[in-house]
Amino acid sequence: MINAFKRWLRSLPYTDLTTYRQASLLQGMLLGVAILAFFGMFVPFLALAPVPGILFVVGSILASVPVQVAGIVFVRRGRLATALVLGCLGLLLVTGAVLLATGVHSSGALMLAFALPIALAGLMGTGRLVIVVIVFSSSLVAMTIVLEILHIPFVGIAASRAGNFGDLGGFVVNAAVLGLFTTLFGQTLRTTLQEAQERSRRLEEFQATLEVKIAERTAEVQAALAEVRDRAAAQERLLEETRQQRAIIQGLSVPVLPVSADTLIIPLVGALDSERLSVLQDRALHALERSTAQRLILDISGIPLVDQQVAQGLLDVVKQTRLLGAETVLVGIRPEVAQTLVGIGVDLRKMRTYRDLEAALRHQRHVRQIPLA
Repeated sequence: MINAFKRWLRSLPYTDLTTYRQASLLQGMLLGVAILAFFGMFVPFLALAPVPGILFVVGSILASVPVQVAGIVFVRRGRLATALVLGCLGLLLVTGAVLLATGVHSSGALMLAFALPIALAGLMGTGRLVIVVIVFSSSLVAMTIVLEILHIPFVGIAASRAGNFGDLGGFVVNAAVLGLFTTLFGQTLRTTLQEAQERSRRLEEFQATLEVKIAERTAEVQAALAEVRDRAAAQERLLEETRQQRAIIQGLSVPVLPVSADTLIIPLVGALDSERLSVLQDRALHALERSTAQRLILDISGIPLVDQQVAQGLLDVVKQTRLLGAETVLVGIRPEVAQTLVGIGVDLRKMRTYRDLEAALRHQRHVRQIPLA
């Protein structure tokens, strides 16, 4: 039974931990005030006052019970602000009713009861609610003073007299409720602060750990970047070496050999693609430009295949060297190459051809009457 009641008290619809604790504290406050109000109806019978006045005080105390119960209902429905207003209102109503019954002149102990709604509003509510509670409490006291001055019959009917223990009972009840509430709120506040400090400590530890990890990762990234830069530099060096080697290979693939002061020979071996044809044209033109040669012999006996592209490239070399004042001749045309050239419609009349290199050199010696170099 008790465990079920505790589970019922803890089953509040709040996800935020701080709000849940405030709601739990307010629920306990409302429940406690309702219980004290119920049993507190016997306290006025200790006062030496007329029965009508005692009944008026008892009725006023019991009137606050439904207000506190309504506050509990709103707390359990998730409406914490409304429940707080109802709790303050119930305390103000019962305190004001008892103040009217006792009068201001002999209500020293009762004045302590006004600290309950003010403390409740200040500790759990907003500044606006605190102002409203203070203004309402002051209004109740002022109204009681005015009615007491006007000698209204029901005001002060339960005023304390010599030997009246009602003041003692009222003081004990008010002090007990105020002390219980402030103690519970203080415990909740300390627990919340401790948890906040613990979270802050854990956050600092996590931040320190995170900074260490970030520093480690930064160092790893910097090392990786340095390695990437080193690899990029090495790759660039390799590419440069490759370019240089490729230039050397291209030069070796199209060698320019001088056989006399006015004759150059370029022996071509292997397949000719567009790139090698371009290199052939550049090397032929530059060689003629740098020398006094007037004749260029292209030996194509080492070319396995001559297609239209290769034939056109060779014709371009002939035309370009002719613009420089030099004559280009072809030697080493094999039968199958000759058939291919004729089959693709190459006009061989635009270039001079010889069967082999010896024939080309013999013709040159015959024409110029110089010994073979």
